[in-house]
Amino acid sequence: MLDYFFFIFCFFSAINIQIKGLDNFFLDYLELDNTNSIKGLFVWLIIFRHKTAYGNYNKYLFKKIDNNLRQQIVSMFLFYSGFGIYESLKKKGIYYAKTLFSKGIIIFIKSQIIILLYLVANLFIINRKISFKRYLEAVIFKSGIGNSNWFAFTIIMFYFYSYISFTVVKTKLFYGIIFVNFFCILHSFLAYYFYFPNKKYSVDTILCFVIGFYYSLLKKHIDKIIMKNDIFYFGIISIIIFIYYEFYDITSLIKESIKNALFSILIVLISMKVKLNNDLLKFLNFHSYSIYLLQRLVMMIVTYKKIFHNYNFIKISFEFSSIFFIASLFDRYTAFIDKLLKYKPNFIIKNNNKYIFYK
Repeated sequence: MLDYFFFIFCFFSAINIQIKGLDNFFLDYLELDNTNSIKGLFVWLIIFRHKTAYGNYNKYLFKKIDNNLRQQIVSMFLFYSGFGIYESLKKKGIYYAKTLFSKGIIIFIKSQIIILLYLVANLFIINRKISFKRYLEAVIFKSGIGNSNWFAFTIIMFYFYSYISFTVVKTKLFYGIIFVNFFCILHSFLAYYFYFPNKKYSVDTILCFVIGFYYSLLKKHIDKIIMKNDIFYFGIISIIIFIYYEFYDITSLIKESIKNALFSILIVLISMKVKLNNDLLKFLNFHSYSIYLLQRLVMMIVTYKKIFHNYNFIKISFEFSSIFFIASLFDRYTAFIDKLLKYKPNFIIKNNNKYIFYK
């Protein structure tokens, strides 16, 4: 039954798909409309992946696909985060960095509200005891009480790292990337050896975040080379695929990180020729963070309370629709946090593209 929903997902995701012809490329392949659809596609895949943890789905086609994709499912979120931050810095000036601290705080507060929802669900719906120590560990993302913890922790910390990096350098954006590199290396070491001991999934997509910065820095040169014609385009894609498969069955942390980074670059290059432009996927991306953190809450309650236990089609339909509804509701009623904390500097543009900010 899960495969049935997966095929429906593929069908609806393909609506409005566009493909460029010979020697033609989408010049706006990294604009928000396109990247939002791509991230929405991976939101779907994450939902399906977590769904397989609540039931016996080993024989299903998607489970086999998921076994091959693994952490690559979340690699695009890290890549686009790094790319988007640097693009915004280039367009809005160094004062954009001040907004990154507020964004980190906003995500932290929303995460804490979601953790409270998991606590209530565990104590009063599932009747599972949660110790105060375990709850505190969930609050600092060191462990979970049903919620996904490592991704929330990583995104929050990366906003803080970017804020520190670019407020320190002030005018030299490239030096800011060097600082980001340093923080990401330090984060990987501390997270892998101390915070999430020996859990590769907590750090093996961090390279994607760094690659996003460099892709933004070099985008004009990359486009000039790859978009020269289809020979260059497919030649470079073939090389990346070849290198990717050289790392495919290797499980060391460094090589796993390289493989995930190559996957994110491959998706970006494919988007030069293929555009999704799908409203459903854009909706999923708009609520992506809430969906990511709340989906397990729904699946956990449905599984342990045996809701529609003998009606698999109705159960999965109920879970998916509930996830979207609750995520939308959560974002609607926590929007005041964004308005309260989001730093929005006003600015005017002077000659020579210099920005003057005022409050």
